[in-house]
Amino acid sequence: MLSALAAEEADRLKIVAVDVDTNPETTARYGVLSMPTLMVFVDGEPVKMMVGARPKRRLSQELEDVI
Repeated sequence: MLSALAAEEADRLKIVAVDVDTNPETTARYGVLSMPTLMVFVDGEPVKMMVGARPKRRLSQELEDVI
């Protein structure tokens, strides 16, 4: 679902997956406590965090204010 969203919004959005098992420092730095967690960054700074799975339509709606 994220791949499809990334393809649809390629001009406004880049999706990157981080393996939390091999990057525990990144997990700790951003306070990620559970998976899945989606973080939105603008100019290198986090502006939104969403925890839990969502259907594509709902995710798109929740991202409207930041992309």
